[in-house]
Amino acid sequence: MIEVANATFLKDEASMPKKCCHTRATQQNSASFGEALATICRGNFMVVTCINLLLMTDYYLIFVTGTAHVQKTFDVSLSMAGLSSGIMVIGCLVGRFATGNQISAIGGKPCLLAGLLLFATSIGCLELAHSLPLLFIQRFVAGFGIGVAGTATGAIVAYVVPVRFHGLGIGIFSMSAALALALGPFLGISLSASYGYRALVLASGIISLLCLIIFVFLRNLPPMRLRLRPVFSLYSYIDPRVVRFSLVTLVVCPGYGCIQAFLPSFAAEHGLTGAASIFFLCYAGAALLTRPKTGRLFDTHGEHVVMYPALLVMALALFVLSQAHSTPMLLCAGLLLGVSFANFQSVGQAVSLSLVSRSRYAQATTTFYIFFDLGIGLGPYVFGHLIPLAGYGGMFQTLSLMVLGSMVLYRLVHGGRTQ
Repeated sequence: MIEVANATFLKDEASMPKKCCHTRATQQNSASFGEALATICRGNFMVVTCINLLLMTDYYLIFVTGTAHVQKTFDVSLSMAGLSSGIMVIGCLVGRFATGNQISAIGGKPCLLAGLLLFATSIGCLELAHSLPLLFIQRFVAGFGIGVAGTATGAIVAYVVPVRFHGLGIGIFSMSAALALALGPFLGISLSASYGYRALVLASGIISLLCLIIFVFLRNLPPMRLRLRPVFSLYSYIDPRVVRFSLVTLVVCPGYGCIQAFLPSFAAEHGLTGAASIFFLCYAGAALLTRPKTGRLFDTHGEHVVMYPALLVMALALFVLSQAHSTPMLLCAGLLLGVSFANFQSVGQAVSLSLVSRSRYAQATTTFYIFFDLGIGLGPYVFGHLIPLAGYGGMFQTLSLMVLGSMVLYRLVHGGRTQ
């Protein structure tokens, strides 16, 4: 039975984020960019960012190469092969949902360790997955570990970065995921093409062990343990104030999920296999260059100045990708995607945190990424059915229209919020 949250508690907490929103811009304007960086980039922040970089590199290394590997090894349809990647993301979703309340109970550090151990164990079992059902189980467990660890890293960063620098701090932290999106697919595609899938699995195992080694240097975190909420209360795991905004994420993310799952196959169809790995390098480069600037814009001018352009440019990126029959067009789509989706993700997380009080950061992060992962996970399976009917181009054009529609949804559910 799902319990209803205490109305008084909701009222008290709801007033706190608004106060933070009013003071954030003033505090940011009084601090130079260098002072902000010096405040943010300290011990625990750097340790968690390094863990996130390696963990997400490992994730993308497996995820981006997984669809083609499954289709070739088990002789299944593209949609079913896409589902194998989608199950990994669904595992992330379940892991995130289960973690929010546990962070409040035991803190972020134990949750991060549990997630890293789960993921490392699943990678160790990858060679034992000789059938599609076993592979689905392995993918789910790996995704669950990523979800637990990812929620923990996001919550830890939210606590160690001062509230007035959340936009910039989360932007810098998110750059690790952007860099991972360049390194992971590049390593995955290169290793599987040159040395075979076993070399890829070995590299994945080594990276997961490195994450555990770096974890040892995480210490003296600020208090994160709060009153444990009832296990069967939905409010213990997600925050309803973030749900409305996260609906936009659910509409936007299938486009990104389909790019991750189908880009290698799309590129191979057009003779652009070599450019596929460079696509992600372009994405990461654009994200790395723009995220600090958009984080600063969010801190000083609010989210609208970032979100509307990001959604518009992402729709353009998907359309350009649908027409990409040459290397320059493919790489142009990668640059546009890095400018748009990468900033949508980082600023979206910062918006989610701004909607709640400090005591609800874990639940806010969980809520945002549940919808984020759900969109990415369902995208390849749902829209993969369009490929036999309309081809990759038709699928990407449909996704472009969806992102354009998300601008209207954003205006309805969040666009009227005062900064």
